[in-house]
Amino acid sequence: MPQWPVPAANGILVGGLPLFHEYETNENIYPGYVVSYTGGTSPVAIQACAFGEDPVGVAIMAMADQEGHGSWRKPDCDDIAAVTRDLPYQDNDQVKVVSGPVFVMLVLDASQTLVPGDKVQCSASTSGMVQEFYCDGTTSDPCDLLAESMEHVVTGSGECEYFMAKLLI
Repeated sequence: MPQWPVPAANGILVGGLPLFHEYETNENIYPGYVVSYTGGTSPVAIQACAFGEDPVGVAIMAMADQEGHGSWRKPDCDDIAAVTRDLPYQDNDQVKVVSGPVFVMLVLDASQTLVPGDKVQCSASTSGMVQEFYCDGTTSDPCDLLAESMEHVVTGSGECEYFMAKLLI
């Protein structure tokens, strides 16, 4: 019998009781990306979370085998610079966002190492992805804290990787 929770094979949400929200996006958002508010006027819109921004939640969409807008196949993270991520939410789409006490699949940015229990925040180099959160007591902001890793995961230069995490927002 597998240990629960088990990494998702067919979606971003692994388990828990999520809070679902829908927001309009002003850029391409990939499932598993962390999102934040754009800071604009009404209606409220979201964007891929950048370093130092307060995260709102995680974009969610079930994976699919078919092609076409509104479906999604797991992106190839072997090369962050390559345009290999298929079928994101596009500009002005309504994006379903989850938050709350849930387990989700997030995207770890390049050149990172996480062990279970490590905390993560929005990445400084690739919006939407995450990196390890370092609490140094002077420059770190606890509002940037996003999730806790449930897996051991290592990414090399120019790579990214999906991993399971427990949301803390």
